[in-house]
Amino acid sequence: MKLSNSLHENNLTSFDNDRVKIYCCGPTVYDNIHIGNARPLVLGDVLVRFFEFIGIKVDYLQNITDIDDKIIAKANDLKISETQVAEKYINDYLEDLSNLNIKKPNKIIPISTKMDVIIDFINKLITKEVAYESKGDVYFDINSTNSYGELSNKRIEELISGSRVEVNPNKRNASDFALWKKTKNGKNWVSNWSSGRPGWHTECVALIDNYFQSQVDIHIGGIDLKFPHHENERIQYLAATKKELSKIWLHNGHVSFNSQKMSKSLGNTLMVKDFIKDHGANVLRYLLLTTNYRQPINLTDDLINQSRIAIQKISALFKKISLKIALNEVTKNNDRPVDEDFNLKNYISQFKDLMQDDLNTPRVITLIEQMIKDINKQIDQKKLNNLLDELLEILVVLGFNFEFPKYDQPTLQLIREWDGYVKSKNFTKADELREVLIKKDVL
Repeated sequence: MKLSNSLHENNLTSFDNDRVKIYCCGPTVYDNIHIGNARPLVLGDVLVRFFEFIGIKVDYLQNITDIDDKIIAKANDLKISETQVAEKYINDYLEDLSNLNIKKPNKIIPISTKMDVIIDFINKLITKEVAYESKGDVYFDINSTNSYGELSNKRIEELISGSRVEVNPNKRNASDFALWKKTKNGKNWVSNWSSGRPGWHTECVALIDNYFQSQVDIHIGGIDLKFPHHENERIQYLAATKKELSKIWLHNGHVSFNSQKMSKSLGNTLMVKDFIKDHGANVLRYLLLTTNYRQPINLTDDLINQSRIAIQKISALFKKISLKIALNEVTKNNDRPVDEDFNLKNYISQFKDLMQDDLNTPRVITLIEQMIKDINKQIDQKKLNNLLDELLEILVVLGFNFEFPKYDQPTLQLIREWDGYVKSKNFTKADELREVLIKKDVL
């Protein structure tokens, strides 16, 4: 399989492991997640599902940042505790994952539960003389390494200038970043430097080091985290272990809303829970998968509508098949197709090839559209083969959640009565039953 690796300027990196270790940065739980936050989560979900589909075992870790200045601010605004804020939005986050049909990672770890691990990791960096304590704070010394900036292609010289970095007299270098922050504001923990909280950049790398006890194969996140967050994660692990934190850094593109970057700070976010309520989870997933994960997405009403129509087309196909089977107008078997138009296509093989070529989901979407056309041809021939099963298999791997309509006996009776009236050209009665069946979402 080949994936674009941000560490090597998005050159495709191949690997053929039989077990894969994946890490994805989770949310800071001071608010609900928006569609931009959901993009790396869907990317990780599709990647995990595909690995499992081709027989690769996955160990998938995600963090939750449940200690942060933004959480403190939200708690002060609502006049409740930080813990209450974090618990509310953790529960909301897990509900969003479920509603998006995202498989839960093997482990989701709130940062507050691993403070001893984080403190130990910071001590390791101090022992290796790549970090230092200054008036209760602890900083990483970026001049202690020659590798800083290799992930983001940023030079230290660019960052040292006062115009780029806030000058802090407690730092050795202007661009040194905090591993531990002395504070009495909000929840804090006792360390041998001060009472305080860890820096954000240290949380993820300490969890990875503790959970996996080795580098990960794939580190997932949005392109906005590439610098400084991922750059700072990487350099800490490299300094601590002399190894790369991740073999592959997988970054997804921005999600903008009407050509403006979607951001909570800009106030133009579209929350996942609201989108699902209005359009459904399948529409959101389809929308995200029609663009290669590395490319930006500009969310517009037209794009949402196109995705909604595409999902309706798939749902209509399944409704049509259920209706035809109920009326005994089509039979289904699991034979390979014998019609030469279908026989040469080998859709599952094509699907695997496309997914192993840097998760080419836009081409997979095109493949699905062709499969729908072929299945409709089979329906016209009154015989379905395993092409339908292959379509269902691909949709499941992509994380879509469709169900074939199942009819109870009274509904089946109505369907057959309606069909009888249509065939006998009793259109008045047929129209009456048609309205009933439309309300039951059968037609």
